[in-house]
Amino acid sequence: MCGIVGVFYRNAACDEQRLTAMRDSLVHRGPDAGGNFVAGPLGLGHRRLSIIDLGGGAQPMTSEDGRFVIVYNGEIYNHQALRADLEKRGAKFRTHSDTEVVLQLHAMGGDASVVSQLNGIFAYALWDKQRQTLLLARDRAGIKPLYYAAGPNGIAFGSEIKALFKSDLVTPRLNEKRLAEYLLFRQIAGNENLFADVQVLAPGHTMEVVAGVPSAPRRYWSVQDRVEPFRGSYEEAVDALDAGLNAAVSGQLMSEVPLGTFCSGGIDSSLTSAIAARHSSRAINTFSVGFHEAAYDESAYARMAAKACGSVHHELRIDEAEYAALLPKLVWHHDLPLNFANSVHIFAVSKLARQHVTVVLTGEGADELFGGYPRYYIPRLVGNFAKIPGFVRSPLLAMLRNAPDHRLKKLGRFASRSADEILLYNCTGTDGATVMKVLPPQATMPLEFRLDCINEARRRGLDEVSVLAKLDFQTYLVSILNRQDKMSMATSIEARVPYLDNSIIDFAHSLPLEYKQTMKHRKRILKDVALRYLPQDIVHRRKSGFGVPLQPWFAGSGPLARLLDESIEDQGFAWLDKAAVKSLVTQHRAGSADYSELLWGILNLQIWRRTFGL
Repeated sequence: MCGIVGVFYRNAACDEQRLTAMRDSLVHRGPDAGGNFVAGPLGLGHRRLSIIDLGGGAQPMTSEDGRFVIVYNGEIYNHQALRADLEKRGAKFRTHSDTEVVLQLHAMGGDASVVSQLNGIFAYALWDKQRQTLLLARDRAGIKPLYYAAGPNGIAFGSEIKALFKSDLVTPRLNEKRLAEYLLFRQIAGNENLFADVQVLAPGHTMEVVAGVPSAPRRYWSVQDRVEPFRGSYEEAVDALDAGLNAAVSGQLMSEVPLGTFCSGGIDSSLTSAIAARHSSRAINTFSVGFHEAAYDESAYARMAAKACGSVHHELRIDEAEYAALLPKLVWHHDLPLNFANSVHIFAVSKLARQHVTVVLTGEGADELFGGYPRYYIPRLVGNFAKIPGFVRSPLLAMLRNAPDHRLKKLGRFASRSADEILLYNCTGTDGATVMKVLPPQATMPLEFRLDCINEARRRGLDEVSVLAKLDFQTYLVSILNRQDKMSMATSIEARVPYLDNSIIDFAHSLPLEYKQTMKHRKRILKDVALRYLPQDIVHRRKSGFGVPLQPWFAGSGPLARLLDESIEDQGFAWLDKAAVKSLVTQHRAGSADYSELLWGILNLQIWRRTFGL
């Protein structure tokens, strides 16, 4: 795993000193080596974390004839099969790295469609000296990040946004029109983010740059693409998923450095760990992080899973003081306000893992693919509510809205919403009207990308639960993967996600909904696979979502509460209505409302503003 950067000027030569500054701002992503390639207006930089072919594979890498140069970040899991095919076609390899496989695919006459042959996690830039074109490419699901800033003087790109600011092509500036979207969803959908003038190359896309001018990104794959439906029985599907996960996990165990898994005690990471243990010649290392607050701690389940796997288990806990102290550093690593409160714990467990391994396997993607979120029941349940007579429905909804369980409260709130709103706001626990109260009167809530995702899935005739899962794959999951990448790479750890192997993605999308979710079962097929490997107590436990005790921390007087107060009173407090924010804090601390998620967003926004001088 590595970090890549580059510039392509329109009417100037590349300044290698600036290029090196961009490259070395990402030294945490690649502490083992660094290199540059400069050719007139073009500059490519690379930081390397050595995983495969430790002695070879240095980058930037040039093809034997000098035509192509690549900087690449990621792992290609089918690189050995691709290599064998290329050798049959006459290709001669100088290294054993997967980087050279990608390079050779292009050198053997491939165009931008080469990327569709790759099964892995990647973002790369490929210079074609003959055609004088630069190709940027990103993996299907968006596991590895790639940002760019294009202006009148050229384009800069990199694995992290902070690297772009080391160029002379873009400076930090707030993207005001996306502020409401961040506070509500904790994530910006599509190709924008909270930095103005900085774009995201979307997952499953390539982009060509000629003379410093980028063309429109081209989509080579989408979660909305049709796949051939699975025709077998449910039992056959369980067997097929079991075999597919074994193939995906074993394929992602390739490494010339120590490897382990993150094992929280939830079904997804526990199953990954159990399968990895089956394919390892020795006990694997598993890692978990917990809380001192017992109501939020999952350590007992993590230990149970580790015992079932026969792993060497490592765990830690973080208290509120450590948590608050880490936030500013992690906002810098994330480039943006943190989407998720548990980002701090992902960083901490990554730091722990780095003492023992360089690569970890994780469980991201399973919920979106196999119907794992409890909130996926909402479209079905709300549809059933409409059939209940009004004199029964009204008191029932009142009971739900006042229920102690947050899931039941959410169902009560959504029961009277439109079909679009049920899908749009399903992933957030913050109320849009409350968000707008803390923003300037002219603020808007842009929803175009999300609505496009919904409408595209509906045009295919999908049920509402599947439409919601497609929306999450293109929005919510992207933010989860970004968190995992930034927090693990901050400690020079490579994180791999077997559930997002191409074969597993395609298989999951081929299944009928009832194989994944019924009114009695979430993640039905995955749980039946997991029962072959794990104790029932893990498989059938209630989903916790790796929660963080933000509510009591913000309501108290400890380090996180003080950090929030200091951020609000900061002389540079900007963009929000201070009086409205203070009112939220007062209500939260009085116990009359729980504004944890919104206060989290506000706190991170202010830390981000200070971190990047906005």
